[in-house]
Amino acid sequence: MADFRRAGRVGRLPQSFFAGLDAQIAHARASGVDVIDLSKGNPDLPTPPAIVEAMQREVARPENHAYPSFRPRPSVLAAIAERYRIDHGVELDTTTQIAVFHGSHEALMAGILAFADPGETVVLPDPAYPMYHSAALFAGAREVSLPLSETDGQPEWEAIDGLESARVLVLNYPNNPTGAVATGATFERAVSVARRLDALFVHDFAYASLGFDGGAPLSALASDPGAERTVELATLSKTYNMAGWRFGFAVGNASAIAAMRAYQSHAFSTIFGATQEAAAVALAGDQSAAEEIVGTYRARRDAAVAGLRDAGYAVHRPGGSFFVWIDLPDGTDDAAFAARLLAEHGVAVAPGAGFGPRGAGRIRLSLVHPIDILEKAVARMGAALT
Repeated sequence: MADFRRAGRVGRLPQSFFAGLDAQIAHARASGVDVIDLSKGNPDLPTPPAIVEAMQREVARPENHAYPSFRPRPSVLAAIAERYRIDHGVELDTTTQIAVFHGSHEALMAGILAFADPGETVVLPDPAYPMYHSAALFAGAREVSLPLSETDGQPEWEAIDGLESARVLVLNYPNNPTGAVATGATFERAVSVARRLDALFVHDFAYASLGFDGGAPLSALASDPGAERTVELATLSKTYNMAGWRFGFAVGNASAIAAMRAYQSHAFSTIFGATQEAAAVALAGDQSAAEEIVGTYRARRDAAVAGLRDAGYAVHRPGGSFFVWIDLPDGTDDAAFAARLLAEHGVAVAPGAGFGPRGAGRIRLSLVHPIDILEKAVARMGAALT
């Protein structure tokens, strides 16, 4: 069998961080370890019944069995625009300011690959979701790190004061992995810095609904009237427990949305019409189920943080997302600690270094289990410190 050389754009990619964690967990389970997996943000709760019922109806409709149009369905465009108007006070033009994708992962790729040519600069937060780096590598772009404060998770803007230009500036709030929530001042500064750099500001708003202490998280578009510089990426995965449904969208600057739509139409394809109609029901319907989901994660957050602190861990209390960011004792190798925690105590977490240099010496765990399972995991983690 021939052994084909990979193209450079693929050959320079590292192993997927989360695929590596999956392999370690599979090995542990094959060895007989009872693993509680807190390593990934895969929601455990079911999709609300009204959304499932809408999908079932739409799947049965023959008009949804053919290739869908490249143009998103009017129903889902209207629902996205109305959700933004109600939740954030942001007005969107449904014809020019919304693009839809098979999940916000594709939107993120479009947000970088549609704008950064090889050698051009992309500013990425540190720590950050690993796929930001993958997108920059695919583009052949030059990465510049924007450190996030270890105390409040806001950008340390002075780190890029000397940077003269960039194509894209990426931020993510509520933040993965730290759980920090953005302030209005952070978004105002981001728009100002993007203007100075002549960059597109891409805000990854994947955890848009998951704010715990002071209301819903802020949209970056609320700080950029007219969407002069901003595109915001969102997903239904966390808000409505629709991770497997693969539906996300981008909203904001019209020229950027047009470029992202062009990328989507060539790199991927159209989105199943039934999924679009079910997404419209999720966004436009009664939001009480989404509010209950927030309450569930808030209760899990409170239980996990209290238990971890009692066990002796230095924990950052997350203001949003469904992750908990933990400082390990000084000098602790986070990858080695995570490996030992898995092999000896049956708890899988994500080593912080996988999110960038600022993640070294930390671990991230997710709140995607009921409280009794989280308490069991915390007890095991407590034993790992003794």
